[in-house]
Amino acid sequence: MGLFKWLNKLAFISNWGRLGGIHGLIVMFVYRIGNIIYYKVNVPILKQVLWIVYRMIDLLIIRLFMNCEFPAQSQIGKKLHLPHGAKGIIINPFTTIGDHVTILHQVTFGQSKESRKAPEVCDYAYIGVGAKVLGGIRIGKNSKVGANAVVLTPVPDNCTAVGVPSVIKGKQKENVIK
Repeated sequence: MGLFKWLNKLAFISNWGRLGGIHGLIVMFVYRIGNIIYYKVNVPILKQVLWIVYRMIDLLIIRLFMNCEFPAQSQIGKKLHLPHGAKGIIINPFTTIGDHVTILHQVTFGQSKESRKAPEVCDYAYIGVGAKVLGGIRIGKNSKVGANAVVLTPVPDNCTAVGVPSVIKGKQKENVIK
């Protein structure tokens, strides 16, 4: 049995394909550990020591070698789908991402100069390659953001945003993804 077949059979790597292979798996593992340290550890000295270790791992491995930013302060729901790994994905520390969201590579979630608020991405959203989601906006449930779109306005549920700046296109069918 080959090494990769053996690794795929391990229970803790059951999300191998969903996270884009080992790259996405490492990024999400480090993010989840940092998130636990940031939100769950209540002993001040222990929290500071663990936070320094987390930041070193985050800076050296995740940001430098894997070229992405998944800060521990952001809130990411379960079953995030990263088909191409986390290559080039930049997430603002105060961004909220829902459950079952698909994010392709080179996506940016950030603040705009005017609002200073971070985006919120609801459940089952799909964010295309190179999309930029800026400001305190909401990407609705079952919504899609097209490739290289620059989203500056909220996207309603079951809609698609395409273009620079983005334009909302027709509604999708209700209950497309469950």
